[in-house]
Amino acid sequence: MPLSAQKIVVVGIGTAGTVHVRALEDIPQVTVIAGVDISASSRLTFRENDVPVYPTLFDSLSEQRLHPDVVVVATPTPTHAKICGEVGDYYPDAIIMVEKPAADSLEDAERIISGVGGKQPVTVAYHMAFSPEVDWGVSETTKRARQLGLPVAVESWSADPYQLDLDSARARLGTSWIDSGINALSVIERFAKPVERIWLHQHGDRNKSSFEGMFACEASGQQLYATVLTSWYSTAPARSTRIRYSSGAELVMDHNAVAGYIKEDGSISAMFGSSGEVPRREAHYRALHKSWLVERNEIFSSQASIRLHKLLLEGQPSPG
Repeated sequence: MPLSAQKIVVVGIGTAGTVHVRALEDIPQVTVIAGVDISASSRLTFRENDVPVYPTLFDSLSEQRLHPDVVVVATPTPTHAKICGEVGDYYPDAIIMVEKPAADSLEDAERIISGVGGKQPVTVAYHMAFSPEVDWGVSETTKRARQLGLPVAVESWSADPYQLDLDSARARLGTSWIDSGINALSVIERFAKPVERIWLHQHGDRNKSSFEGMFACEASGQQLYATVLTSWYSTAPARSTRIRYSSGAELVMDHNAVAGYIKEDGSISAMFGSSGEVPRREAHYRALHKSWLVERNEIFSSQASIRLHKLLLEGQPSPG
């Protein structure tokens, strides 16, 4: 895909879709040429210019020959399989980026990643895995690998204050596990390979959407375990990943703050932070799109994406 004149269509002009658009404004080589959203009131601007918004993909095709290089699918999670199928029908030459998780069922995730992805390139928008604080963590731990040793334990914690608007959150995202568990697994994938889900429990009242999962992972031939906690029962958003190394050192990444540190021998040996000029979500998506579109890095292979979705979606949680 040439770095000049990349044309992008964004499907779904809600929270995720508009963040994609703001992040893409930071990449000179791309232009958002259209949006698609079922809401008649949806408006879209890109670099302060109005962009046409069509009610369906069929309308975008029939009203104007757009020929996009990339189609970003940012609709509610339960709709991803249907929309990605339509993108494949109407724009078979486009690359598809679908919001994470690819779907809320393993069958649909495989249909998107392997089915549609078997005909045209499909990637999943693992924005947290390629965020600035995670890229920093990967870089620092790689440089310090000899002194840190191997990762021996991982703990991930994600919480969102969706309890007061639970019906809307369920319709858009499914559960806290489906929405945030994939973030946790994708971040872990940058440091160790999750290979097996040991168990998944739902804690307390089902309406609180709180989950705990345990995963076996591999790093340099050694096994370690990762605990992933998710919840929609909180006063404010919270997202962090903590990785302990065989030397006793710890890497801590605060994904909401876009910050992190490494602690060795009781003191801080490295710190990372951000100026706060760019909001957290936009900072994550800027980094994702820069890595993918400008540096042309593969986000994750289709095999890795299928593995992560199997770990996320296969089987049902047992009561806590």
